[in-house]
Amino acid sequence: MEENMINRRTFIAAITASTMLLGANFAAAQETIRIAALSFGESGEYMKAWSTEIQNHPAVKEGKVEITVFDGKYDPLVQSNQIDTAVTQQFNAIIMAPFDLEASAPAIDKAAEAKIPVIVSALKTASKNYTASIIVDDREGGNIIAEEMAKRLPNGGNLVLMEGPIGQSAQIERRAGVDAGLAAHSNLKLLVDKSGNWSRAEGQALMENWLSAYPDQINGVLAENDEMALGAIEAMKAANVDLSKVPVIAIDGIPDAMRAVESGEMAVTLYKYARAEGQGAVDLALRHVIGPEYKPQSEVWMELMEWKDGTQKDYTVPWLVLDKGNVKTYK
Repeated sequence: MEENMINRRTFIAAITASTMLLGANFAAAQETIRIAALSFGESGEYMKAWSTEIQNHPAVKEGKVEITVFDGKYDPLVQSNQIDTAVTQQFNAIIMAPFDLEASAPAIDKAAEAKIPVIVSALKTASKNYTASIIVDDREGGNIIAEEMAKRLPNGGNLVLMEGPIGQSAQIERRAGVDAGLAAHSNLKLLVDKSGNWSRAEGQALMENWLSAYPDQINGVLAENDEMALGAIEAMKAANVDLSKVPVIAIDGIPDAMRAVESGEMAVTLYKYARAEGQGAVDLALRHVIGPEYKPQSEVWMELMEWKDGTQKDYTVPWLVLDKGNVKTYK
């Protein structure tokens, strides 16, 4: 895992310094470049951060790129219709965080047929016709949180697992990673698992039910995202569960989760880079619209990832484990 962790301090130093002038050559563009950004759901804190980072891309701030954010509302049909709209309105490029792995494929295929570059970001699609992707390794993320739980429960124990929407790529791959991680630790037993649909309210309801069904039997909580974990924490606090003895571990690194880690209510959150998945996708879109003369504008390429001339099919954003010992550094 250490090999996959970046030097976060170096990255922070890079982004707080004056942004390097990487210089994009927009001569090939006769007018403002229009990019459709398809969020799977703006009510979620991570997706809202993702779309905000896209809108804060240097080329967007300079007025050379116009972003239209489409809210998918956690509905694959809505996202499919939004792709149709982007094709009909002749956007120059599409950035998409697909809500559903399989359901997103036909719409992406349609955009590809229309010769519109499609950059898949944050979540995967079953389509093979996307132009490029920029995503974390969700299977690795699931494995990491399982290993972090094993460190905190060296003598083993009973776990509950909150999953994302069933069929979404993050849910599928994070679950596979969790299963692989737990398989390496036979003293950790999974009592129950259920989807909380990335929702804080659903996470709270799930945990309330589980605390009632398994009184004094739950030794640890794994959640595939922070929102569900934060809901679980509220239920545990209401039930007077000692959070220092029942670790809660999740994924995303949203601000509320960082505060929970700092206070000791959450043991670990695995940080997912909204700036990298958002602004990095804008750079990849512009590379495919403008051509090889385009140079990336976001600082995420300085220390976080290699640009590789913007022609690689898939880019992997690294994870960072945040715990009480280091979370203050990255808030």
